[in-house]
Amino acid sequence: MAVKQNFKVKTGLEVADSAVVGGVFKASGLLYPTSDGVVNDVVKTNGSGTLSLGKLNIGDLGDVDLSSLAEEGLLVYDSASEKWVAKNELVGANITSDGGFY
Repeated sequence: MAVKQNFKVKTGLEVADSAVVGGVFKASGLLYPTSDGVVNDVVKTNGSGTLSLGKLNIGDLGDVDLSSLAEEGLLVYDSASEKWVAKNELVGANITSDGGFY
């Protein structure tokens, strides 16, 4: 018989398989959306820890020179200049097996 109980993890939690979270999910100060977006939505933040799903407006990229961005090119954040830059190839990026970058 399953018993519904609350618990606190004091030193860490490792999930080796998958986890399903119903309701509100907050991790490391970020509050995640509770519903899925629609096709081509992106994850946005309000700057105060709340994430949401929505469209990316071209006005959000006002400091990016999009004229040099080729079809299927990439926008990469350059932390040195604190700007988004157009890249048409990946140089020096390590791609993990799940498709992420590190």
